[in-house]
Amino acid sequence: MTGGESAAEWKRHWPVVLGAMLGYSCIGLQSYAVGPFIEPIEGEFGWSRVEVMAGLTVMSLAAVCLFIPAGFALDRFGSRRVALTGQVLTCVAFGLLATASGGLLDWSLHWLLLALGLAMMQGPVWTRAITGRFEHGRGLAIAGVLTGSSITAALAPFIATALIEAFGWRAGFAGTALCWLLFTLPFSALLFFDPGHGRRAPVQVEAVRDRPRSNDAEPPRDSVTLAKALRRPAFWIIAGGLFSFIFYTTALAPNLVPLLRAKGLSPAGAAKIVALVGLFGFVSRLFAGHLLDRFPSHIVASTTFLLPLAGMGLMLAGVSSVAGLAVAVAIFGATIGAENNVIIYLIARHFGLRGFAVLLSVVNTIGAVAAVIAPVSAGWIYDSTGGYDLLLTILCAMMGASALTMLALGPAGVAHCSAPPEWGAGST
Repeated sequence: MTGGESAAEWKRHWPVVLGAMLGYSCIGLQSYAVGPFIEPIEGEFGWSRVEVMAGLTVMSLAAVCLFIPAGFALDRFGSRRVALTGQVLTCVAFGLLATASGGLLDWSLHWLLLALGLAMMQGPVWTRAITGRFEHGRGLAIAGVLTGSSITAALAPFIATALIEAFGWRAGFAGTALCWLLFTLPFSALLFFDPGHGRRAPVQVEAVRDRPRSNDAEPPRDSVTLAKALRRPAFWIIAGGLFSFIFYTTALAPNLVPLLRAKGLSPAGAAKIVALVGLFGFVSRLFAGHLLDRFPSHIVASTTFLLPLAGMGLMLAGVSSVAGLAVAVAIFGATIGAENNVIIYLIARHFGLRGFAVLLSVVNTIGAVAAVIAPVSAGWIYDSTGGYDLLLTILCAMMGASALTMLALGPAGVAHCSAPPEWGAGST
C-alpha cells in the first residue's frame, strides 16, 4: 500500500466516512447510555438486576431474527435507505423507554422496537459504503466509521447522568435520544451515500479486490459465497471470536456504572470514568485500523483479544482506587474500540466482498446469540453472588480462548489453501 493511493481515497471519500461515523454512533445508545438508568429503574419499580437486564436480552433475541433479513434488505435497497431509517427508529425507540409503565411485558415490548432499529444500524450497513470506496486505506476507513460508538461511550454517560439528576430518569431517556437524533441525523443525511452517488461512476463492489499485503498471504481472488464460507474453518473461528467479544461487551458495558458504584464511586464519578471507554475506544479503533493495513491480521486480532485480561485482572485483584479503576475501564474501551473493525476486516480479507453484507450479517447473528445470553447472565450472577467476580472470571476464560483461536486462523488466504480447505468438502 502506498501513502499516495490511500491519501487519494481519503481526499475523495472522507465526507462519507464522517457521515457514517456519526450515524453509527446511535448504535451505542443501548449499551453505553443505559448504565446510569439501571439503579433509578430498580428503585422505582422494585426490580432485580435480572429483570432490568431482561429488556436487553429481549432486544438481542429479536435481533437474532432480524440481522439476516436486514442484510438482504441492505443488498436490495442499499446502505443509505437502510441506515437512515434505522437511525431514526433507534433514537425514537430509545426515547420511548421513558414511557415504561413498570410491567415486564411493557418493558420488553419497548426493547423490541429498539431491536428493529438496531438491526438496521449494524456495522455492515455503514461499512458496505466504505469497503466499496476504499481499497488501500480500508482498515483505517472502517475504523473511522466504527469510532462513532466511541463518541457515544464518551458522551452518553455524562448526558444521561446529568439529565437523570436534573429531571429524573424518564426525561433522561427522552433527552438523551433527542440529543443524539439532532446531533447525528443531519450529517448522515447530507454526507452518507451509497457508492456511485453523484457524478462519479459507480464502484462495483464485486470487482474490488484486496491486493496482497507484505504481511498477509494473498487473499482469495474470487469472493466466497455464504454456502462455501459456512464450510470453512476460518468462518467459524471469526464467528466464535465475535461471540466471545459480544458476550464480553454486552455483559460489561451496561453494568460498568453499577460496577463502579459498587466500588464506592458516586454516580457522577462513575460516569466520568466510564467516559474513558469512548476516549480510548476512539484512539484504539484508529490505531487498530492502522495496524490492520500493515501487519498480519491474525496477530492483530489475537493481541486485541488478549488485552481485556489485563483490565479484568485489575478488577479481580480488588483494585478500588480511582486511578486503578480508570485504567481497567480504559482497557475495556480500548478493546471494544479495536475488536469490531478487526472482525469486519477479517471477513473482507478472508472471503472477499461478494455477499459481504450477508456474510457479516450471519456472523452478527451468531454474535447476537451472545448478546441474548450475556445481559441476563450478568444480572443473574450479580443477584446470586452479590458481585461481578464470577462474571469477570468467565469473561477472562472466553477472551483468552478466542485469542488462541485467532492465532490458528493464520494470515488471510491460508484458510483457503490449507488441507482440507473446506469442512466436509474436497479441494476447491
